[in-house]
Amino acid sequence: MKHRCFICFLSAFLLFSACSFNTPSVVLAKKQRIYSYDRQGRLTERLAAFMLLEDDDGRNDYKELTLREDATGLEWPLHRENTVFLQEAGYSKNVQWVGSNKFKYPRHFFPAGQYTLTASDLGGNKVETAFSLQPPQIITALPFEFTLEFEQWTVQITDRVACSSFSLIMLSADLQPLTVYQLQIDDTGRQTGYLQTLQNKPTDARYIQCFGENADQSIGFLSTPIPLP
Repeated sequence: MKHRCFICFLSAFLLFSACSFNTPSVVLAKKQRIYSYDRQGRLTERLAAFMLLEDDDGRNDYKELTLREDATGLEWPLHRENTVFLQEAGYSKNVQWVGSNKFKYPRHFFPAGQYTLTASDLGGNKVETAFSLQPPQIITALPFEFTLEFEQWTVQITDRVACSSFSLIMLSADLQPLTVYQLQIDDTGRQTGYLQTLQNKPTDARYIQCFGENADQSIGFLSTPIPLP
């Protein structure tokens, strides 16, 4: 009987010890409307929402992130297995971005208003931050064209006002980002290059796409992923 009690006590102690004691804290938060074409060629919107989270218990303590529209109470839970984790340069390993760029509204666009991001860990600790969205702009097409012929890629800008910075993204077979290359577009609004000149190209890269942003980084544009030759 004493042996059984000791085992129960030890199990309870180990379970309690495994719980997290440190409450995570928010360092920064970012959001961005992202526009891209679906398979039918229609322009669609997604919302990217990320929280730069500091947790002394480490990345394994993270449980989930929830996006909430304050006016309606609509929520988008983002469980651990669907969360994107990104390390931020200049911070410790316990500080990382958590979030997703795949939040979709039931209707066409996310309405203007207040939104709340809430992160929780395995110990039940929660931390939240709020942000606001401005009314969506009327966008009918991407402000650039991206093509790939054999090994040569081309970015042709059609609207310099709407988009001011560009990058190329290498993607895996399941369309997960692997490497990002910043581009310098000249005054002609056109840039070309060759895949073999891109440094540190991942061996498991299967697709490439172009990403553009407006000046204040509130809006992003993603071209359709193109299979690598």
